Amino acid sequence: MKLLCWNVRGFSHSGRRRQLIEYIRQEEINIVGLQETIRQNFSMFELQGLSRH
Repeated sequence: MKLLCWNVRGFSHSGRRRQLIEYIRQEEINIVGLQETIRQNFSMFELQGLSRH
């Protein structure tokens, strides 16, 4: 089982989000923890976009 915990300030920038998605899929990460972001709320659509399922 692999865990990724990342300070992802600027999650709303498409380039940074694409980088995170590619890394999650490449490394087959099972659990993702996003911390210290500027945004306080994420839509379910955004979070589901991180999943490979």
